[in-house]
Amino acid sequence: MSKPAIKGTLFAGVVDDLNRGVENGSVSYAELETELSADELALLGEKINAASWYCIHTYHRMVGLLCRAEGGGLDDYWLERGMRAADRMVDAGIYQQMDYIGRIQSRLEKDPTARFRALAKDLRLLLSVHASVLNFGDWQTVVDPDHDDRYRVEIKDVDGIPDGIFLAATGMFNRMSALAKSPKPQTWEFERLAPDFVVIRMSGPV
Repeated sequence: MSKPAIKGTLFAGVVDDLNRGVENGSVSYAELETELSADELALLGEKINAASWYCIHTYHRMVGLLCRAEGGGLDDYWLERGMRAADRMVDAGIYQQMDYIGRIQSRLEKDPTARFRALAKDLRLLLSVHASVLNFGDWQTVVDPDHDDRYRVEIKDVDGIPDGIFLAATGMFNRMSALAKSPKPQTWEFERLAPDFVVIRMSGPV
């Protein structure tokens, strides 16, 4: 699929949650018919292929329905979905980057300078997981131009991709940071600097 898409591993999660929402009454079928096309509705009755790609805008609309029904439409809901996505990827056992979390090298370094340098390699490896589940954007890890003791992820060529997708990515990074059990666990923050350029930056030094 050449259009912006997400891997079935993660798309299956929102389909499962929407179907569960319909069953428990938190999401009405009328809402689904209003927000989703006939083809998108049909996906709720299909088995999602973990290896296939699915439209990112369909994913966004489906998560948006859950966000309004269960999360009050708050950014925190998107962050939480990202954290759950990280756990889903760990449980899948097919992403080498997620297996590496428990073996990151930077947490072994006592010297702050050495730890900062080692973190660059760790981040490049860990954040390369995006290419396994998202097929859009140019993702690069760089030293934050505003803080020379921190890194940020720069994501270019993402015009038209909704903010919620990157909030979910931020939640995923936060969960990966927590799973790494580093001496100084990091939190990450999202900002869109231009229509086609967003950053996800560390909130503090290592």
